[in-house]
Amino acid sequence: MVDVRKIIIIFVIAVLFAVLVFAVIEAAYPQPKWEDHCKNRPYPTEKPCITGNICPEINVSETDRKACDDKKGYIEYTDYDPNNCPAKYECNTCQNEFNLAQEKHQRYVFYISAILSLIAIFIGMYLPAKTNTLNEWVGTGFMLGGTFALFFGTLTSFMSLDRYIRPIVILLELALVIFIAYRKIGNLREEKKG
Repeated sequence: MVDVRKIIIIFVIAVLFAVLVFAVIEAAYPQPKWEDHCKNRPYPTEKPCITGNICPEINVSETDRKACDDKKGYIEYTDYDPNNCPAKYECNTCQNEFNLAQEKHQRYVFYISAILSLIAIFIGMYLPAKTNTLNEWVGTGFMLGGTFALFFGTLTSFMSLDRYIRPIVILLELALVIFIAYRKIGNLREEKKG
């Protein structure tokens, strides 16, 4: 008969460990905020001209426009004359800087969650279950929690990984799950036979 207490303990340990991993990551390496990179509005806005005045076109040279495109930015008007007509412009790259910081953060989420997850999985695998039956419950909870954290860490950062690295990471994680299955389920079957 299935012991409901065992399932509840394993599930609670797994969920709490996965939450702990991401709480540690957020405490150690917080997610970048858009406001820290871009001090202005999310989209450039033009100020309206004073009624009756027609603003002359501000000429943005092709070289400036191309250079700004190469930096993955956009032309933003920064200064206005007394009639509220644009007088100066600059290349605003804050959105690209924020995107790069976000990608870097996602890669670190993957690295930290992978390390903490692997530690939990191996603690769960090698916790001596024969000395205390409770160790089996706790170990299984750590293995499941490590697997959850590894899965969500990979999911969070999957698109920020290099396209050649993605299949390798998934292959290694699949191999790890298969290894755990053979190691733990194989041991359980041997114990039942014995």
